[in-house]
Amino acid sequence: MARTRDTGISPVQKEYLDILRSAIWGEKPSHIPEDVEGVLEIANLQKTRPLVLDALQKAGYEVTDPHDWDVIYRTTSAHISIDRTIGQLVSLFRGNGINPVLLKGQGIALNYPEPMLRECGDIDMYVGEEMYDKACALIDAQESVSKLEEESFTDKHYQVRMNGVYVEIHRAAEIIKDKKQNEYYQNLSRTGLSRDLIPITISGQSIDTPADSFNAFYLFHHFVIHSIFGGVGLRQICDWVLFLHSRAGKLDLSVTDNALTFFKLRDVWRLYASIAVDYLGLPAGEMPFYESGLNKRSSELLSLILEEGNFGYNFNLLEGRPSSMVSGKLYTMRILNKRYLKLYHLYPEMKSLIFRKHMEFLLGGIGRITKE
Repeated sequence: MARTRDTGISPVQKEYLDILRSAIWGEKPSHIPEDVEGVLEIANLQKTRPLVLDALQKAGYEVTDPHDWDVIYRTTSAHISIDRTIGQLVSLFRGNGINPVLLKGQGIALNYPEPMLRECGDIDMYVGEEMYDKACALIDAQESVSKLEEESFTDKHYQVRMNGVYVEIHRAAEIIKDKKQNEYYQNLSRTGLSRDLIPITISGQSIDTPADSFNAFYLFHHFVIHSIFGGVGLRQICDWVLFLHSRAGKLDLSVTDNALTFFKLRDVWRLYASIAVDYLGLPAGEMPFYESGLNKRSSELLSLILEEGNFGYNFNLLEGRPSSMVSGKLYTMRILNKRYLKLYHLYPEMKSLIFRKHMEFLLGGIGRITKE
């Protein structure tokens, strides 16, 4: 795709961003894009297709492809199934003395103009260290629960399928390998997941969501880690944008400020803040620590996000890959090395984490080559 010289964003990507911006603010787009199929292809990679389809219809575009109607139907149906399962989990846990906290997902969806058009994923429910074993045992006893074939226990959570929905029961919101950083994060999250919780109602059940002051940093930190480990989609960034919009003027910014300082993430925050304001339409006054004049760097980051897609789904290493094992591995290593070099440039404050992930990949790849 040809890029415009000033932003590095291609014309069809710009059309997509214009439609997405209208979609997340519930506005009617000013026109139908010239390349609708190209816009929808990008929307599919970014997990925003139902939102974009709805906005296109508001602009006068007639949806005739049965696949598109199926996407909308499957998305709304998934919301109904997930919400019902959340209600069952809340009843189960509270009936046994556990007060869960809903992370991300369905709680954040409520900030959208049309919540059921936000593509949904799994259920992340925090119960804490003290109640974790009890919660896992309660889950295992449910007839509607099936265990996963792969390893479902991690240091952070236990994953199962309930009513066909992926459910993660969290002992911790996140775990960081660096001991000092992890200690800070656990203290931050324990407070943010036990005090000043925000109740919402799903399927007739009241359930708590994290304290706003913690959630602002948690959502941001979560997608930044995803962007390093595999790629992040604009859906997660839109979640953050609409959360900040819904809480404008109500946040205790000292919590975010201190966390950004401790984790040395202020520069990364400002890059995403620039994307939020300059490309997604969040008013500058609603974005904490926003700094103008970062368009060149933020457009480089945005271009990477648009190319890779959600969780890096479009990072196609098979195209042009040599068929032989060794040559194929070397090809993959060369492509991924380029990606890590981009991340070093974009996230200089996170170079130690990127380097560790980079070395894990390189050493793992070399190990597999030497075994052949």
